[in-house]
Amino acid sequence: MPDLITHFTAAYIIKIPRRWSRFRVPFFLGAILPDLLTRPVMILFPQTYYIVYSLHTPVATALACLLISQFFSEHIRKGVSTNLLLGVTLHYGLDFLQKHVITTYYWFFPFSWKTAELGLFWPEDPLRWVPVWIILIISIEATLYLKKRIKTSKV
Repeated sequence: MPDLITHFTAAYIIKIPRRWSRFRVPFFLGAILPDLLTRPVMILFPQTYYIVYSLHTPVATALACLLISQFFSEHIRKGVSTNLLLGVTLHYGLDFLQKHVITTYYWFFPFSWKTAELGLFWPEDPLRWVPVWIILIISIEATLYLKKRIKTSKV
């Protein structure tokens, strides 16, 4: 699995336009949601792997997105659920690019046990790039902050 930082960075890079700022957080949450639903439980209770693993599927995560969006007021619920689902789609897009030795993701579980992946990189490969991702995010945020500050100081 690409790690949480890689998923978050991909979401951050895609969601840069400020016109989407209202629903940035749900998009970012969606990008890491499948791992948040499964990894902590798998680490704390390894014996539950096969039960919890079913939460890292598009069907289960889509249901989780719809459930989470119900906690928001009705006038923003659609935007929240849409951005959560878009973030989840990005997450699964990145997961689809990796390769596995034994297990892979069951994309259509519980409807099918068929698996598919492109196999472009191993799950641990993105970890080498974590420092670059962090520097990239900090650089972008610093640049945007300085531009905003210069713009307000001219007025």
